[in-house]
Amino acid sequence: MSELKTLQPVVDALSRPFWQAARAHHLVLPRCEGCQTLRAHFERWCAVCGDEHFQWERLSGRGKVWSHCIFHRIYFPSSDLKVPYNVAVVALEEGPRLISNIVGIDSQFIEIDMPVIVHFEDMTEEISLVKFKPLHFSV
Repeated sequence: MSELKTLQPVVDALSRPFWQAARAHHLVLPRCEGCQTLRAHFERWCAVCGDEHFQWERLSGRGKVWSHCIFHRIYFPSSDLKVPYNVAVVALEEGPRLISNIVGIDSQFIEIDMPVIVHFEDMTEEISLVKFKPLHFSV
């Protein structure tokens, strides 16, 4: 486990179940009880129907790269990231899209629609970051 030098996530009452599950290496997101929308944000009300009741649902962790780019600049001085680094939008099998990083592959080989699976990076005793790695990769 490394000491977290990247920006620490905001853990509040709404996002705490997500981070607790990530620490246990499970991917969960809230599903609205009103319209059944699975969402990738931690707001009090559903953006689709306005209901404020939801249940946390464990997801498969599988998805595909929907979009990606490579950053060549460090935007946060306290970060231990090395440039260049990738940032990707992953479309989960269940529908929502998460912004994260793809690990276990050189950024030049990341492709749209590349199958990925969740990967948890343990940073501290409390925080595990949700990242993704290629499901299959060969050069």
